Amino acid sequence: MPFLLRAIRKNRWYEKPAEPFLASGDVPADPLADLRTDGNCLSVFCIDEDKANLERVLAAYASNRDIIANLDYALIDAQLLEKIGITCIKTVGQLPDQAVNNSWHRDLTGLSGLNLVALAKEILTKGEKLRVSQPRVVELIRTAVDSGHLDANRITPGIREKIKAGKAEAS
Repeated sequence: MPFLLRAIRKNRWYEKPAEPFLASGDVPADPLADLRTDGNCLSVFCIDEDKANLERVLAAYASNRDIIANLDYALIDAQLLEKIGITCIKTVGQLPDQAVNNSWHRDLTGLSGLNLVALAKEILTKGEKLRVSQPRVVELIRTAVDSGHLDANRITPGIREKIKAGKAEAS
């Protein structure tokens, strides 16, 4: 079964002993900041079961940020959406890699506050929370540019300069 990827800030998702103010089964509020919706939709990316497209999606996402930094993300089993009543539809993304935009971008639609909390709970309890280090982010972006997957003209200026500087250092 495929996975869904959502960029997060990993430090918000650490599994700590339950806060004394949380009722049984409740989730802390801080992780919800990583599930910011627009029009009651949440942007995610579909990752193949064998994760063959994971690095390409990560490179495209990282190249669209303002700076090169560690990249935190969560993966959850796509089947969990049905359990919590969330609809997932294929939509076109806005990243500098057209294959990522056209093939793997999804929107979770018609979200309510309860759906969002249920999704946060699934990520907290069943999701993989992972980090790509800053040097590895640079490597992923460079590889994607060199392979022609990323449109270098659509990469944010700060990242484009960092990638160019790294190539000059490697020469």
